[in-house]
Amino acid sequence: MVLAMCVMTALQAQKIKGDVSCLKGQDEINIQFNYKGVTYDGDSEAKYLKGEDKAKDPEWKAAWTSSFRTEIWEARLIEDLNKEISKKGMECGDFKDASYTIIVKFEDIDPGTFAGPMSVSARINCTVSFVKSGSTSPFATMELKKVSYKYYMNPMPEQRVGEAMSCVGEIIGKQLSKIK
Repeated sequence: MVLAMCVMTALQAQKIKGDVSCLKGQDEINIQFNYKGVTYDGDSEAKYLKGEDKAKDPEWKAAWTSSFRTEIWEARLIEDLNKEISKKGMECGDFKDASYTIIVKFEDIDPGTFAGPMSVSARINCTVSFVKSGSTSPFATMELKKVSYKYYMNPMPEQRVGEAMSCVGEIIGKQLSKIK
């Protein structure tokens, strides 16, 4: 049901540019997340948080850049990515000794808004790079734009972002599951 709820534009369905056939037979693939320079609906994180009422709570504000990222956003992305690639006997996660690494570089995260029936779902723009572990030169990339989730009635921005992250994971996983 979650998979059916993902909304994918033509840009989101973009294929991997490059050759990922070297990943065939890899049972573990490392994954890293890069938030350096990320904007939130086009604004800096500081500006976004100034306009977010929840950010007045110091615990919520601290969780925005720590536990929300690791326990909600990244966990949901990895979960849905692994659902897709498990059919190929692969698993992504914190595997520092893996031969290959996927780097997800977030460019813009629009957390969406909650306004009852006028709510807007979160949207994510990111670049996915496939590298030999220890290298920064990608042998393949994917550009994902405006990845969003159809269900948007969640009042918590961190959960709306988590829903969009699960769609990012699904998109990456679907492309990797095509490895022959």
